[in-house]
Amino acid sequence: MRAQFYISIVLLMLLSSSVLAQSSNLLAMGFEKLEARELNEAIGYFTQVLKENPSDSEALTGIIRSYLLAENLKEAQKYIDNALKAHPNNPDFHLRRGIFNNLKGQYRRAIDDFSKALELSTGTVDIQIYINRGVANMQDNNFPAAIDDFTEALMINPRSAAALNYRAFASYRMGNFAESVDDYNKAIDLNPENAMSYYNRGMAHLRAGDKIKACADFHQACSRGNVNACRMIMSECSGVKN
Repeated sequence: MRAQFYISIVLLMLLSSSVLAQSSNLLAMGFEKLEARELNEAIGYFTQVLKENPSDSEALTGIIRSYLLAENLKEAQKYIDNALKAHPNNPDFHLRRGIFNNLKGQYRRAIDDFSKALELSTGTVDIQIYINRGVANMQDNNFPAAIDDFTEALMINPRSAAALNYRAFASYRMGNFAESVDDYNKAIDLNPENAMSYYNRGMAHLRAGDKIKACADFHQACSRGNVNACRMIMSECSGVKN
């Protein structure tokens, strides 16, 4: 009798290990497809994991990211609600709801979500929380708060091109063109092929009254495929020496 009991326990452990291994494989394949932006395939793998365990945090993260990237906000909201019900203190799910609210144009709700994610974060704070809250603040026309968020992000990673470009744009919107140019300089050093950075730096130079530098940047941006920069060359750079 005791032998049968132990055999049953061993069989249950083996079955459990098999299920866990299968889930791990499905998760790995799901995230591989997610990184490749093969979103339907990724969703399929994460769905299989969630059928076995509806509260699996990794699968929920993966399927939410997939639906947000696919801009399927209805499905994204369903899984965000499920995730927060199962894991109310997980900062990543508050981050995801903030991204969802940003996409919906509900910027103040998004700011609240990102602030909650920061409050719940332990150890190293995810730089994406600050960057996303900065974007929400910028969309809400609160440029000083946006700059504060991007500055916090840059304290975590001084080489974040995204944070530099966003802070540069916020400074531009505030009329602080020298600060804007300085951040675009750093962003271009990190990614010298980013056409948008050249175009935006050109606009900052133009607003600061330096057409020569502005037109040089518009030419750089236009040569990299930025159509707006090509238009600015036609309208602003006639007779300006490169």
